[in-house]
Amino acid sequence: MLWIEKRMGSGDNPRSILQHLMDDAEIPDDLDDATLWKFIASLIADPPKRKRLEKVSTFEDVITLIDRSTKIIVLTGAGVSVSCGIPDFRSRNGIYARLSVDYPDLPDPQAMFDITYFKKNPKPFFKFAKEIYPGQFKPSLSHLFIGALERSGKLLRNYTQNIDTLEPSAGITKIIQCHGSFSTASCMVCKHKVNAEVIRQDVMDQVVPKCPNCSPESDLSILKPDIVFFGESLSEEFHRQFEMDKEECDLLIVMGSSLKVRPVAIIPNVLPSHVPQILINRESLSHMNFDVELLGDCDLIVQQL
Repeated sequence: MLWIEKRMGSGDNPRSILQHLMDDAEIPDDLDDATLWKFIASLIADPPKRKRLEKVSTFEDVITLIDRSTKIIVLTGAGVSVSCGIPDFRSRNGIYARLSVDYPDLPDPQAMFDITYFKKNPKPFFKFAKEIYPGQFKPSLSHLFIGALERSGKLLRNYTQNIDTLEPSAGITKIIQCHGSFSTASCMVCKHKVNAEVIRQDVMDQVVPKCPNCSPESDLSILKPDIVFFGESLSEEFHRQFEMDKEECDLLIVMGSSLKVRPVAIIPNVLPSHVPQILINRESLSHMNFDVELLGDCDLIVQQL
């Protein structure tokens, strides 16, 4: 609940936050701030499902909505990058499986994204980084579809959970990289920031890149790619931009995401209830209520749109 702790520390008004989360519902005046913060925490942990819109249910409805909408939010996950050749995480021969063989001391393959573990041993992460480092892959048809939405003046924002930096290659500029990206790296000690190209050779050679401005003896003077690890908060830009965008959005399209990682996962549940929501994904998401689900390969589906 780092987000809640940060909001409390910033002196934010929990009553205002609740009104946003609950679509301007009336909140009893006699509830104190501590109670309201607890209620916000429970909402984020298990947000109520939205109700489906009765007038949106078919593929033809999706085509009509895309044609008429001018403020579309597209939320993307790993499924839009599968066809690009980027190694997946969870399959039998995926990154997690191979890391557990190469690094048996990893308590869990996902620990390579844990900031505490990274400080102790950054090598598993940089082994993974080599496999998906920018410049090795081209955008998918799904990326190009989103780029076309932007060029036609329909895209409000692409919120991506991916860290592969493929969006700009598809002409997408209205983007929030929710979990950061590999496009830059920063020293964990002095915060010196460099472009991805500066550390490319080290990453390819499997050398942990170190900050040129810090003492070489410092264990933590690592140039860490600017992606969000477990134990780190999402950027202020994400929260600030979404607070504005959710009031403008006239259509949500979720593509290639299981919506399991919060707070991005609760975006569908905090948009105004009248905004149509479409899922384009390999499988249905039982914890969400979309108006239309287009199930299958993302690239194949967008070709029909």
